[in-house]
Amino acid sequence: MNVPKRIKELLNKKQELINKNTDKLNASIVKLQSYLMDSIIDEIISELDVVDGVIQDTPKNYRLIASSDKVFEAFTVKQASVLLPELSGSIGALSELNNKYFVAIASESMLKRFDKVVEGARELTDLRFGLKGGKFVRGGPLEDLFSQFGGTEVKQIMSKAVSGGLGRKEFIKQMRGFVTGTKDKPGISERKWKQFAFDVYQQYDASYNKKVAEEFGLKYFIYQGGLIDDSRDFCAAHNNKVWTTKEAEEWSEWTPAKGEYPPGYEVKAKNLYEVPSYMGYPGYDPLVDRGGYNCRHQLGYISDELAFRLRPELQKKR
Repeated sequence: MNVPKRIKELLNKKQELINKNTDKLNASIVKLQSYLMDSIIDEIISELDVVDGVIQDTPKNYRLIASSDKVFEAFTVKQASVLLPELSGSIGALSELNNKYFVAIASESMLKRFDKVVEGARELTDLRFGLKGGKFVRGGPLEDLFSQFGGTEVKQIMSKAVSGGLGRKEFIKQMRGFVTGTKDKPGISERKWKQFAFDVYQQYDASYNKKVAEEFGLKYFIYQGGLIDDSRDFCAAHNNKVWTTKEAEEWSEWTPAKGEYPPGYEVKAKNLYEVPSYMGYPGYDPLVDRGGYNCRHQLGYISDELAFRLRPELQKKR
């Protein structure tokens, strides 16, 4: 399908921004783990009662364990000061690119109320992710993500080290492995943020676009994002094609047997008549979740005229 160059360029540029900001967010999360480990060493481990390199079973050491809550409270503040501006700035840049995209495909009637629509869509999408004016919404998803942390697990490791008379060096090794991770296991922040960090910008983008499209009455879109070796069957069957929002309503029940694939593509599913595990899960929203968890494809909404030109049979179904 011959997707207009301008649309393809804007979608590619947006994906590049999403990838760049996702990598930046992950790097910040890893760096914060090291900050937490340094705080644990400076404020707790360095103060432990130790004799001949062995941690002692003393009241002072148990008091230090209890006081570790202060370290995690300070870390929560530190996380927010680093990640919240980063999230807010990246989301703002993504919204600007989305607006450029919609201006490029907008009709004259759409442009007349464009500012009002995109402002409302940005506010609503921010609230969905727990943001308002660059700050947390009390009780929202982001506040919960920041405030619920692994202090309990850290205390358990500390308590075992004290009661078991663990060597100080071995204790630091264990704690570092838990907090900052190892070659085979991600660190404490990476484990907590993994799914959110991987999906946040892609999900925000999809949610924002869905809302703007609803406001403008856009019913057609291009499923865009290209294919790689490990692309899912669903994405391979839908990539670079025009679809309708009505058709998307049935995606939660999609099976590989229904797909039409590129020449030479080998279907990965073992059961062609079973809904893939990466789709159809509780809460799945086809226009937001697309090909399921960690999907990197975008829905590029287009006008009726362009949809009919790229997929003529749609005009007959109208």
